[in-house]
Amino acid sequence: MISSRRHIRGLVAVGLAIGLIAAACSSSTPAINGLPGGNGNPGGNPGAGGTGTLASGLASNLDALDSYQFSWQMTGSSSSATAQDTGSFGISGTVVNKPVQSYKINDLGMIQILVIGTQGWTSMDNGDTWMVTTDYSDPASLKDMLPTDLYGSDFDSNANQFSVAGEETKNGIDCIHYTSKTDLGVGGAILGVSGTFKADLWVAKSGNYPVSGFYGYSASAGGQSGIWGYSFDVTHVNDASANAITAPTNVTSLPS
Repeated sequence: MISSRRHIRGLVAVGLAIGLIAAACSSSTPAINGLPGGNGNPGGNPGAGGTGTLASGLASNLDALDSYQFSWQMTGSSSSATAQDTGSFGISGTVVNKPVQSYKINDLGMIQILVIGTQGWTSMDNGDTWMVTTDYSDPASLKDMLPTDLYGSDFDSNANQFSVAGEETKNGIDCIHYTSKTDLGVGGAILGVSGTFKADLWVAKSGNYPVSGFYGYSASAGGQSGIWGYSFDVTHVNDASANAITAPTNVTSLPS
């Protein structure tokens, strides 16, 4: 797990470096176009180019759902990065907000985590056996495994990059689709940097929660290049049967 966490930090560092290049060299950003829920404005008619703005904290609306499943993936590579800083990883799971806050998470395919209320269990053999743990009795300890962890820095912080692309069904949910694409423009050319930023976001029309998104950079400068991307999906919203989380029965005790 330690090496995997270092891998995560390495990929995040690659993303930050590429993102800083793009932010520093971008010549302009597109005008804001109606994300729902912004400043008390539902965004108008997206098909006609709504006038709402992106509200910060949109991901917090996931907490109002009874339950949902999620998956997210991060990919990064750089011509100057080490092998540990190149590759991809993903986390998936189920979140139940009520009646009892519960989580079921597959962390990097290496460890499975179950939490019901304040009781937690972990498995290192894909659920064949479980051990009791107190590491996750505080839900905050799971924060960096959830899709909401990077949403604010990737989407909320770049609201002015988005414009309405239309209305679509995503993961079986009626959504507003927002898209953004910018290159590094004249400023990047002067500095010898080329690159693109691309993001797509789907937001549920009912509930204003993020359903799916992609956020990524590619850039090159001085003979070096890199890419970094983050994507997530939310599915099975309020599906009590599919999202049921129960305590494991095959629990083993630690040697004493």
